Amino acid sequence: MNLNSAEKYAKGLQRWSEELADAGVLEKGIFEYENSEEFIAIEEKIKLSSPYIAHREDRKTKNPNSGLEIDAELSNYSKFLKSDFYKNSKRDISQTTLEKQSSIFSLSDFTTDSLHTRYIRSLLAKPFVILSGNSGTGKTRIATRFAEYLKKTNDTGIKNSLLIPVGADWTDNTKIFGYYNPLANNGAGEYVKTDVFRFIETAGANPDIPFFLILDEMNLSHVERYFSDFLSKMELLDFKSDEKVFFDIQGYGQLELPKNLFITGTVNIDETTYMFSPKVLDRANVIEFKPKMDDVLDNLLSDTSAGEQETAEPGVAEGFMKLANEVRSGKIPEEVNQILKDIQPILKSVYEELEKYGFEFAFRTAKEIRLYAVAAYKTAENGEKPSATDIADIQILQKILPKIHGNKKQIGTLLDELEKICEEKTLSNSLAKIRQMKEKLNSFQYASFI
Repeated sequence: MNLNSAEKYAKGLQRWSEELADAGVLEKGIFEYENSEEFIAIEEKIKLSSPYIAHREDRKTKNPNSGLEIDAELSNYSKFLKSDFYKNSKRDISQTTLEKQSSIFSLSDFTTDSLHTRYIRSLLAKPFVILSGNSGTGKTRIATRFAEYLKKTNDTGIKNSLLIPVGADWTDNTKIFGYYNPLANNGAGEYVKTDVFRFIETAGANPDIPFFLILDEMNLSHVERYFSDFLSKMELLDFKSDEKVFFDIQGYGQLELPKNLFITGTVNIDETTYMFSPKVLDRANVIEFKPKMDDVLDNLLSDTSAGEQETAEPGVAEGFMKLANEVRSGKIPEEVNQILKDIQPILKSVYEELEKYGFEFAFRTAKEIRLYAVAAYKTAENGEKPSATDIADIQILQKILPKIHGNKKQIGTLLDELEKICEEKTLSNSLAKIRQMKEKLNSFQYASFI
């Protein structure tokens, strides 16, 4: 029995269930009985009631088989309520719904750090961010701290963040979505859900609250093997309409990809990890964590890490979600339009050089740079609006440079030309990264962003 069949039977019952309620046979409509034990208790009472018998006989005069159809409708809905499919797919909203309030999200209330600011603005622009860097640099820490800042928890312990360590055995999407076990329940079968699956369900039940999924050490396995469904479906999300996007899951059915799900992946680069493909890098803002030497050595003398993260005031999480929806709605403030016009010639110069070597960007990158500009504008405070140079610098660093890789013959001249552009346009962050890549290229005859 699948969900579509159950709905078909339930709709058949709905045609006359109100009559049974009016006659006092039922205390509520058939659709409102969502507990199998409760429904079984009144099932025989329904069959013996005069409205049911009359309705059954009336149907039989029109169609000799319709009386049997009515019995089937009732019996099959009862079976559906008892089924594992129903137990696994129907969520008790009272247990998964988090209390909602509304307030304004202020970036400065959480951080004034430039790296953390870039992370939050990137999340607002698109709900998929990759944090790269050596082990122990604080990548996971910033993601978890921001999730804790916007924490929402209900009485049953369900909260709006989930940290999942990725394993080397993640060779398909069952680690994300689960699988159907045909041998469970004495051969009746059961869909086995993962924590991620249930987390996505809960996010879908709370569209006004942001949910943060953190995939730690994301590249311990090939990302495309377990994450390809997300890479494809997230591009279909339309924040201008109420249209929904669903995963088609074998053995289960459909699972909605909610618009309030924010995914952060942390990555290390060593002999135990895998490099990202352009497909993955093109869909994310990539932020590199590289602490300064003095900060690292200061931690030798005393613990410089921040203490426990305080949770924001009630309503701030909802304010963040509202802001994210505004940023992705496609509406561009007039002042941002002017910023984008000033960014255009900078990106044109970069594009012309990239095109010569096959690294040019396309529509998706241009769109996401635009959304980042809107996010930067909307989170600016104290009258300090971001400049075209600042936004272009950060987005070249996070959206364009990560896809450049190769040997000296492939990218040597390209890096030289990009260095000149960054010097001319005073793109300091991008310039520093390009020079770092050039040093690596000269030492090892090969360089990549990560």
